[in-house]
Amino acid sequence: MPNKSSNLSFIVLCLTLILAIIIVISTAVVLTQSFDLRDSRREYASLQEIAEFIGIEFNGLEYGTALEIAFIETENEPAPYVSVLDEEMRQINAEYVCWLKIDGTKVDYPVVRADDNEKYLNLSFYGEENRYGAIFMDYRNKGDYVPHIIIYGHNTKTGDVFGSLRNFLDKKYRAEHPVITLKVNDRMVEYEIFAAKKTDINDPAYFLDFNTPGSFDAFLKRINAPEDAAQIITLSTCVSAGNDAERMIVQGVYK
Repeated sequence: MPNKSSNLSFIVLCLTLILAIIIVISTAVVLTQSFDLRDSRREYASLQEIAEFIGIEFNGLEYGTALEIAFIETENEPAPYVSVLDEEMRQINAEYVCWLKIDGTKVDYPVVRADDNEKYLNLSFYGEENRYGAIFMDYRNKGDYVPHIIIYGHNTKTGDVFGSLRNFLDKKYRAEHPVITLKVNDRMVEYEIFAAKKTDINDPAYFLDFNTPGSFDAFLKRINAPEDAAQIITLSTCVSAGNDAERMIVQGVYK
């Protein structure tokens, strides 16, 4: 008959094994995250080098209009302007649509658009599996005119990808970085940032159905945007891994 000492030893052994397994799994997760972040940084650095080499400029360009960038091209009518940068990016990824930049921040990325909003959650711009995915536009942002553009990216504690969006909660930071810029087909459109907040997936900021008369004006009122807005852009990221509904958004307006 086993004594209490042997039972205690067995329990300690089991707990030790369980703890060891937990440590191994946790270490593997941390290492995977670290490697994915490293690869994501390297990828975006290489893309930014390509853009710099080609000569991407956000100053001195002819300004586009909301109508010109909304939107880029349709299946039946290709975009009228194609820059060297756009050609180069589309050689790497045919789903590239524009370049997103906020001066003085880490936001300086190519943007893709797929046929859904799932593909680039865990797929990089180069098409590699990566938990940090790519910066991507809502798949519904297609057509001759898109009054509301939504662009998504993952959150990171390091501020990579869209992790730096939380900085815009600070009014001083927002005042120092007031403009979101999109560049496509040798055209540039600037959006003045008017809002930054933590919210959830039910926020009216995610509204994209503008098929009825007056729907855009009603949308502007619901998000407290300037009444004379011609187009809205929303940058969106998650807030924490523990709550799938939470979101952090930064919004800009083109008048």
